[in-house]
Amino acid sequence: MRETPEVRVPFLSWFEGDVLRRHALTGECQVGRDPVACPVAMPQDPSVSRIHAQVRRKDGAWCVRDLDSHNGVLVDGMVLAKGGEAALADGQELRLGDWVLAFTEGFPGLDGVNFLEGVGDLFTEAHSPGDSRLFMQALELLHRSTESLLEEGSANAMFRRILSEALELLRADRGFVVMTDPGGGWRSLHRIGDLEDRQGLSHSVVDYVLEHQTAILSNAPLIDPRFGGASLMELHRGAVMCAPMELEHSVQGVLYLDRSREGSPFSRFDLVLLRTFVRQGALGLRHIQLAQRAMGQADTQGEFLRLKARYQRTLTRTAELMGTMGSSLRWIQSYAESGYGDRAAILRHQAERLQYLVDSGLQETLLEVPLEMPVSTSLGALQAALEPAWRDLLKIRDITLDLEQMPKGTVWAAGSLAPQALLGLVEPLLMQVPEGAAVTGEWLEQPATWTLRLQFPSGVPIPTPDPWTFHTLQETGIVWRWSDQALSLVFAKQVDHAPEAAEHPLMGLVTEEFELMWLFESVAAAGDLTLLPLEEEPPHTPVPPLSYLVVDAKGTADCVACAEAYRRNPLFATVPILVVRAPDELYPQLLAAGATDCLPDSFRWETLHHRLQVLKGHEELQRKARAVERLDSLRQMAGTLKHEINNPLAVISMQVELLIRKYPEEAKLVKVMEMVERIRVLVQVLQKMRESTTEEYPGGDSIIKLG
Repeated sequence: MRETPEVRVPFLSWFEGDVLRRHALTGECQVGRDPVACPVAMPQDPSVSRIHAQVRRKDGAWCVRDLDSHNGVLVDGMVLAKGGEAALADGQELRLGDWVLAFTEGFPGLDGVNFLEGVGDLFTEAHSPGDSRLFMQALELLHRSTESLLEEGSANAMFRRILSEALELLRADRGFVVMTDPGGGWRSLHRIGDLEDRQGLSHSVVDYVLEHQTAILSNAPLIDPRFGGASLMELHRGAVMCAPMELEHSVQGVLYLDRSREGSPFSRFDLVLLRTFVRQGALGLRHIQLAQRAMGQADTQGEFLRLKARYQRTLTRTAELMGTMGSSLRWIQSYAESGYGDRAAILRHQAERLQYLVDSGLQETLLEVPLEMPVSTSLGALQAALEPAWRDLLKIRDITLDLEQMPKGTVWAAGSLAPQALLGLVEPLLMQVPEGAAVTGEWLEQPATWTLRLQFPSGVPIPTPDPWTFHTLQETGIVWRWSDQALSLVFAKQVDHAPEAAEHPLMGLVTEEFELMWLFESVAAAGDLTLLPLEEEPPHTPVPPLSYLVVDAKGTADCVACAEAYRRNPLFATVPILVVRAPDELYPQLLAAGATDCLPDSFRWETLHHRLQVLKGHEELQRKARAVERLDSLRQMAGTLKHEINNPLAVISMQVELLIRKYPEEAKLVKVMEMVERIRVLVQVLQKMRESTTEEYPGGDSIIKLG
């Protein structure tokens, strides 16, 4: 594969006496006499204006622009117009008054033999027919080395093979593979050759190659103007070559070679060969990384298919079991229909209800759709579906059901699904009504709803609906309340008045890896969550409250900054943040940035699901801790109120008793005494609140057990 020339860092250079000065161009640069305003300045030259010209990059090319200078700007002898601009090419001369500068693409002043950089590929370097022998020799060496590289199956082994093949190919004494760190800096990954001297590599050489992203050769590094620092003084090595290693469009490391003997220089052909070989090695390494990523995605896809197959088997088995239950229920139903009396009627109602539930389970399991959708239903049809079953159940227990005359009206409910949910809520209460007692009912009309209020005798406990009944009541839009031994069933008159279905909790996801979106969607579905994709920066507009936030480390440019930005945002200050596919070395930084937990790159579906459940349990414990704190405050307040009320109540009670003895015929005093006794009972309730334990309410809230 043919390579492209390296993009070299441009320089401006000029002489001050016999000293060559250089300035690397990394952005817009002012040139003139003022050293404060101009990075490139000649203060002692009066022919140069204070801010004479500007060198900048425009449309991918470097240009020089005259800034209305007094003596003008010349580019290779061509005069620029006032305020004019001209493109610059490698080696061109700039004249600002009497000051002469040179523009070069690459480090200026190199001799091209002992100090060299910015070479081309094998094709561009073969200038004459005499180079064909070297060209063929290089191709043969590269072919042999590439075959060896393709034998490796891991990135670590590939790095070692690249290094060993480079040492043999270029006859170097030592070699290093250096990789950059995500947080800045670099580290030596592998080293081969001449290990007894305990000497390292030149930091200034590596820093130069990483900064300028060019392959370099230096046969006299101690006097090379590109490098400096104590590391070269301590090495006492001979020739050095170093080439950048580019992976995924960025330089992620370098290959460093040197020779111990000072009389053994590298040649231009060696540098060309090194640059070409490093590029081939980077392509091989990229091939391994893609293969490993494909294998990882195949494993993930295989895990997904395994879970999908297990889910399908579970659905099939559930459907088979429900079908068998339906067959047994038909036998029970036929037996109940052949019987007589109240007990047979009750058995028939229960068999019909079980048959309905089995049919509903079969349809939702196999078709994954609800059995019925809400429609407009008359109050008469609703009561006709409920009252017979209730009366048959109460008749055998000698309990009276007194429902007032039904008004005319309609409610919004799901056909026969709503009556089945209401039977599941009310029938357990009817079973606990004492024999000989009475249950009364009345219909109450509000502007948007109808309410059926059933009054139960004392002793009947609070309703505890089973999970199916609880969720079905929510789905059908029926609201129930329990207060003063009365069960209120609230029905919407129209669809606009029906309560909105409870939304699933939200799980935020920050990633650009959209091919893995299905994995996160399946985890969210398994946890009864709704997935909300988010950008790497927190949203500026309000979003619904999140239960969790998942940050994909490999799907973001900077996962640490992302986690920190979301944690600092008030909308996400208390949201648990889970970072997935995170490198081990980033764990401390992620936790310091505000992440709640981290998962490594090779996590499984079950691991992510389990970790979210752990975070959910942690959140539940925090909620219960806050509830306990509120309960303790309530108990303390109850104790305070009890003492504050008792003292004046005792005085009032004593005075009322004296008045009753003095005026026994006064009926109002007796009424006052009854109110005093009622207040005393309430004080006793406050005392029980202070001393009582707590129990879990069926809906999930903690309540105080008062006896």
